[in-house]
This record gives sequence, C-alpha cells and structure tokens, in this order.
Amino acid sequence: MRVFAKTLLGALLVALPAPLAALEEITDFGSNPGQLQMFLQRPSETLDAMPLVVALHGCTMSADRFDNETGLAALAEELGFVLLLPQQSDDNQPRKCFRWYDEDHNRPGLGESASILQMIDHALAHESIDPDRVEIMGLSAGGAMTAVMLANYPSRFDGGAIIAGLPFDCNRPRGTFDGWWSGLRGLRWSSLFDGADAAYACGVKSGLAPVDRDPADWARYITDVAQDVPETWPRLSIWQGAADETVEPQNLRELVDQWTALQPDLVQIPETDETVTGATRKVWRLHSGEPRLETWELPDLPHAVPVNAQATPACGIAEADYMSNGTICAVRRIVDFWGLLP
Repeated sequence: MRVFAKTLLGALLVALPAPLAALEEITDFGSNPGQLQMFLQRPSETLDAMPLVVALHGCTMSADRFDNETGLAALAEELGFVLLLPQQSDDNQPRKCFRWYDEDHNRPGLGESASILQMIDHALAHESIDPDRVEIMGLSAGGAMTAVMLANYPSRFDGGAIIAGLPFDCNRPRGTFDGWWSGLRGLRWSSLFDGADAAYACGVKSGLAPVDRDPADWARYITDVAQDVPETWPRLSIWQGAADETVEPQNLRELVDQWTALQPDLVQIPETDETVTGATRKVWRLHSGEPRLETWELPDLPHAVPVNAQATPACGIAEADYMSNGTICAVRRIVDFWGLLP
C-alpha cells in the first residue's frame, strides 16, 4: 500500500526563473466549477485571427513556469499566437495535478473539464482568435488532462500534444473483480491516497505497467463521452521518454491504440523515421497523405519536456525541473505538426 501512496509524486521544487513575458490573470471567465485559475499571454503584436494554444502544466508546476521553461512563451511571441494557461491549486489537489482521473472533472460539462472549456470560450469571445485554430498540449498530469479535453470536446480542437501523458479513462479496474483498485479508490478522500487508484491502473509511479486494453475499448471510452463525434479528429502529437520513471513508457502504445482505433480512415502502418537526432518518430496519415498522428519516442528522455537551450532561437530553460536539454525542441516540433510554423 505504501508504494501506491507515492503515486503522482514527481516534482522537486526548484528556484523559479524569471518569466520571459508577464501573464495576465483572467478572473471572470465563467462559473468555474473546477476552481482553476486562468492566465493569458498575448504576443506584443496583435494579429487578426491568431491561433490559441492551451498549455497544461504538470504536477507541482505553475502556469508561468510551464509557459517560460518549455520555450512556449518565446515561441508564442515569435509566431504570434495567444497562450492560455490554466493553473491548478493545492486546495484542489495536494500536488497541484489536474484531476484527469476523477469522473467529476474529466467528463463534458463537469469540474475542471468545464472550467478549461469556459476559459477557451472566454478567450474566443474577447481576443482576436481563429476558432478553427485552437490547439492544446500538456505534460504529465497536464498531458492526461489534454487527453480529457480532446476526448470530451474533440470538435473544439484542431490539434493536441501529450507529453509523458496517459490515455483517456485509463483509470478503470484491471479486471472484473479488482480489490486493489476498489480499495485505493475508496481511500481517495485522503490526500495521501488521492489518485492512487489511477496510478495503479494507469502505470504512474506504481511499479506496474498500464492495463493493456483492446484498441476498440480505448476508442469506445472516448466515443461514449464525446459531446460530438467529429468527421475528422484533432491531429495529435504524442511524446514519451523510454527513461521515464514516473509514467510507464508503455502508455505510448496505449495512446496510439486509442487514437488509431478512433480513426479507421488512417493508414494503420505508420511511416518511421529513426534519424531525428536519436529519437524514433512515427507518422500515421490519412489515405489522402495528410499526417494526423505522430509519436516521438526518445531513448534517454526522463519525465520531462525536451528543450534545446542552445538552439537559435533558444528553446526553453535547460536547468529547469522537468525540462531535459538536448537537440530537440519539443514545442517547436509540435507547433510545426499543427501547421503553425510559416
């Protein structure tokens, strides 16, 4: 039991670097049933019909850290898109993790899922944003919450990116009669065990691999809850480090199973490019040739966002916690996959 009590732990607090750009907190964006905070960053030059990128931080992080440390702040200024950064509080979750595993927060119209959508609607109503170019990304618990938003409201997003994240609704029993899962779920009232049932089922800090579910079941978990089933699903970029000791790397395969099963019009055999600075990149395309799903597997990547502080322009902060410096700038690769690079 003690092993599971350590679920979802994973961040060491470090000195916070000065943010590259100031964020504006928006407090009147809606009823906010999930009790989250909303922060916006606008580029210094306002353009017509800008993209909106929603960025969800990992556990123990904050909006301004995730904004700055990943390189997103500089990229938003360079390319001219608006950043929306929801922020969790330790009043909601003791480690400031988004509650991706909680049915009161991961279903359409409920809790944190509803709050984030209200933030998006507020940004669309008050900023110069193209509603057809709304993207969402996140790290770890933020990556899992990204999967929640894409599953709950797929027609609202053009694209997404999940870094060291989890499939939607992985928090289900491992079998028909699963006493461990039921027992851990019953302890959710305790801050010590909050989320332990999810860690057990999903392979987060539990020493267990995630449940290997049938792809059709993974897809059904989404179609059962989605507000509407779009003709074309959001394009999705999935990143996972093979050296991740927080999120079991097998989750990459389960995410692929979920998102390929949703899209029968994808060519099911991906293109593979193993020459991208040591990373294995795979791409699934529609029969028309349009790329809709990509995965990046990095052999030495821990539980972190790949940054490249030596790049020109620089990407991210090398010494920041949950950032791993190397030759790949994840956020630039992701926005390129979304079609936001010129």
